[in-house]
Amino acid sequence: MCMSKQVSAIFLLVLVFSLFPLSKASADYASIAEAQTDFIQAHFYDPDLKLYIKQYPTDTSPSDTWGNGVQLEALADATRYDKAKYSEMLQNFTDGIQAYWDPAGPFGDYNATRSGVTGDDRYYDDNEWLVLGFVDAYEATNDAHYLELAKKTQQFVLSGWDDKLGGGIYWNTDHKSKNTCSNAPAAAAALRLAEVTNDETQVAWAIKIRNWTNTTLQAPDSLFWDNINLNRKIGRQKYTYNTALMIWTNVLLFQHTKDSAYLKTAKQLADASIDHWRDPQTGSLNRTEDGPLFTHLLCLSLIKLYEASHDVTYLNAVRSEASFALHHAVNPSGGFYDRWTAPTHDPDAPETLILSAAAARIFWMLAPYPDVDRLYRVGVEKAGKGDYAGAEDLLQQAVASDPSDVKSKFRLWHVYLHEHKTDNAKTLQDELISMSNDPVNAQQLSTLGWKATPTAQ
Repeated sequence: MCMSKQVSAIFLLVLVFSLFPLSKASADYASIAEAQTDFIQAHFYDPDLKLYIKQYPTDTSPSDTWGNGVQLEALADATRYDKAKYSEMLQNFTDGIQAYWDPAGPFGDYNATRSGVTGDDRYYDDNEWLVLGFVDAYEATNDAHYLELAKKTQQFVLSGWDDKLGGGIYWNTDHKSKNTCSNAPAAAAALRLAEVTNDETQVAWAIKIRNWTNTTLQAPDSLFWDNINLNRKIGRQKYTYNTALMIWTNVLLFQHTKDSAYLKTAKQLADASIDHWRDPQTGSLNRTEDGPLFTHLLCLSLIKLYEASHDVTYLNAVRSEASFALHHAVNPSGGFYDRWTAPTHDPDAPETLILSAAAARIFWMLAPYPDVDRLYRVGVEKAGKGDYAGAEDLLQQAVASDPSDVKSKFRLWHVYLHEHKTDNAKTLQDELISMSNDPVNAQQLSTLGWKATPTAQ
C-alpha cells in the first residue's frame, strides 16, 4: 500500500509541516537544581547555627535530623556538580549537624532533634539517611572526614538489629517495631560503605538485612509494607520510599556481585512501583502521595536502575515526575510548593526544608541527562535530516517523560507517518484530538501547523 493510501485509511489531521526555527530551550535540569539549592541557601540557612530552618518563613527552629539528611544529600549532589561553589556549604552544614550527636550508649548517634545527651528521640532510619549523605559527601569531596562520620554512624545503625522476629533493625530505640524504612536504607548504606571501603562485612550485613525484609515485609504485589511490631502485627501502608530503597539495594548488590538475579529483582520492584504509583495521565509518581517527601527516593532508585540496566523506561519515569513538578508545583515566589498534587496553591504558603531539599535532589539526579525540551529539539533536528529512526527514539522519550507535551506528540505523530507506522500514528492522533479540546493546546497545535479536519477518502 502506498503512503497516501495508508494515511487516508485513518482519520488524520491535515499537516503543514516545516522545520521552522526551534523554540528557545528551557532551563535544563542542572540549572533548576542549582536554582532550588540556592533558594534553600538564601531562605532556610541559619549561618549562626550552620543549620537549616524547618519551614520558610514560618518556623525558624532548626530542622530535625530526617530533614537534615535530605538536605545533606542535596548539598552533596550539588558539590558533585560544582565543588568550588558548594563544598564549603556542605562542610559548614556537616559541622552544624554535630549539634545533634549524642555520645551516650555503646555507640553514639544523631538524635532527631538538637537535644544532646539528654535526648531519647533516637531513630535508626534518621541515622541511615546521614550515613548515605556522608558517603555521598565523601565521594563529592574526597575528604576522609565524611567517610569517618559515615562509618561511626553505621555502627549505631547496625546495633539496631536483634533476633526478635527473626532479625531486622528497629525503627526507634524504644524497640517497638521494625520497619522497612529502617532496614532498606540500612542495607543500602552498608553497600555504599562497601563501595568506598571494600569492607565485605558491610556486604554481608546488607544481604542479611535484605533477606529479612523480603521475608517479613514484602507484599504479594512485590511492594513493601511499612512495619511489623513485636506482636507480629504488620502495618500494611505502602510508601514509595520503602520499595525504592529495596530497588536500590538490589541494584547495588548486582553491581557488587555481578549476579543478574539481583538486577531482575530490582526491575520487578521498579515495574510494580511504576504501575502502582505513576499516574498515566499526568506522569506524576504521587498517585497516593502528594509531594516529593518519599518519591524523591523512588526517583533515586529508578535512576540507579537505569544506570545499571540502560532501560530508558526508568529514566523516563523520573523525568515525568520532574515535568509534573515544573507544570504544577513551581511557586512563583520562589522554590516549589510542598504539596505537588494540590488542585490550587497559595503563593504565600510556607515551604518546608525536607520537601524543598527533596525537590532539589530530583533535579540534581537528572542533571546528567537531557530534559524534555532537549529531547524534542534534537528529535526535530534528526527528522529534518531524514533520520526518522533517531527522531522516533528521542521523541518517544520526550512523550514518555511528559504526557502533557503536545508539541512532542505532534512531531512524533509526523515521524510515525513517515515511517508508515499507521497504527502508532492513529493512536497518537487520537490523543492529540483529545488534547486539542484544551484551548492552550489547540493554540499550540495551530501554531505548529495542523487543522482538525478529516482527509477525503
